[in-house]
Amino acid sequence: MRSSVSPRPAPSVPLSVLDRLSLDTAALHPTDSALHLGALVTLEGPPPSRERLARWLGERAAALPELSHRLAGSAARPRWEPDPGFDAVRHLYELPGSPDPATAAAEVMTQPLPRDRPLWGVWLIRRVGTGYGLCYRAHHAFQDGAAASATLEHLLGDREDRRRVRAGAGLAGRRPVRWRAVLPEFRPPRRVTWWSALDTPPSHRPAVALADTGLARLHAVGRRLGATVPQLCLALTAETVRAWHPDDWTPGGRGRTLRANLAIDVRDPDAPLPLLGNRVAVAGVDLPCGEPDPGRRLDAVGRAVDYPRLAALADAHRMLLGRLPYRLGRLALTRAVDARYTPLMVADLRIRRPLGFDGTPAQGVYALPVRVPGQPLFVAWTVHRRRLHTTFLADAALPDTARLPEYWEAALRALEQRADAGETTGRSDTAAASGTAGTSAASAASAAATGAS
Repeated sequence: MRSSVSPRPAPSVPLSVLDRLSLDTAALHPTDSALHLGALVTLEGPPPSRERLARWLGERAAALPELSHRLAGSAARPRWEPDPGFDAVRHLYELPGSPDPATAAAEVMTQPLPRDRPLWGVWLIRRVGTGYGLCYRAHHAFQDGAAASATLEHLLGDREDRRRVRAGAGLAGRRPVRWRAVLPEFRPPRRVTWWSALDTPPSHRPAVALADTGLARLHAVGRRLGATVPQLCLALTAETVRAWHPDDWTPGGRGRTLRANLAIDVRDPDAPLPLLGNRVAVAGVDLPCGEPDPGRRLDAVGRAVDYPRLAALADAHRMLLGRLPYRLGRLALTRAVDARYTPLMVADLRIRRPLGFDGTPAQGVYALPVRVPGQPLFVAWTVHRRRLHTTFLADAALPDTARLPEYWEAALRALEQRADAGETTGRSDTAAASGTAGTSAASAASAAATGAS
């Protein structure tokens, strides 16, 4: 069935350095699907027919000219160009699914994206839990996490004017770059102290675990401890890693901190095709996994994730990425994806509009981040309908990955107990007052990955 509606014509554009580097990263992995990202949306009820989905996809894709662009050109001068034979229905796929949502998510993450058409797809997963799922995925060179999230909002949100369909401006603005403040951030990261997960040879197969948390719980803890939701999530990530490999972080253990990359969006929302290409930078965050006190762990990540720091980094990255020579970018990429220096990724994704399909509201929206070659873990969280949906993407060779949501929940209960006891993190009253209600410096950050990356 061919879609009767096509996106309006759009120009060809050269690949950015980040687009090309994303393709390079994909080439490092045994399967190209490792560098795909997106989200799995779960819904209750019976799945719709393929005919109904085809009509819906043709109508919605017509408003997004970015979706009609395919990879073209030579290796030296690649470009995104409109596909003259574009048909949105060719991007619709199906999978049987599973009663276990995590199993369904892992299965869809391994699906290919054919290179003879634009690098995105929508999957109807006929069974996810007690209902079904709709999944949007794109190659990381084609879109980053913010662009994929905005596309998902258009495909599964209420109808809206095309002028409102755009990725957020992220943290990058038109401010002068404060080079003195940000230059130390561009120093190459040091090797991690140690983490036993790095000793396990990777299988390059995904292991997915999912957690679902009421946002009200995080807001209540954040108000009492003076922390934002992303800061809490980073502290929970540190505690989850501690519980996952407890022997690594004992007083006599070898581990102290783990370097994580937090994705930050530096996209220009006024670009002609704002949802095309990879426009994401990263901010390094040292997770204090070796710190036994949960309050001090929260205080440490709170200092690392604050608006002035991330905004200054976004401004600098936005300027540099527009001028970065390809060879220098490739050299930087080698270090950035080396698990010995940065062993895990984190991403904070925001879905700003309620999602659903054909009158049925979405029950969950789970990020499907990229699988960075060699990295043992990617943690991405998504806020939707007053729920925080967390995805743990690990390598299948690592043991006990199914227990990661259990460790996350136990870490949250520990913070709740600390808040109930009236303990604080030691942060100033100003920081505490600015860190409530789920908004934060990182609320516009996005991944791979999350990544969200």
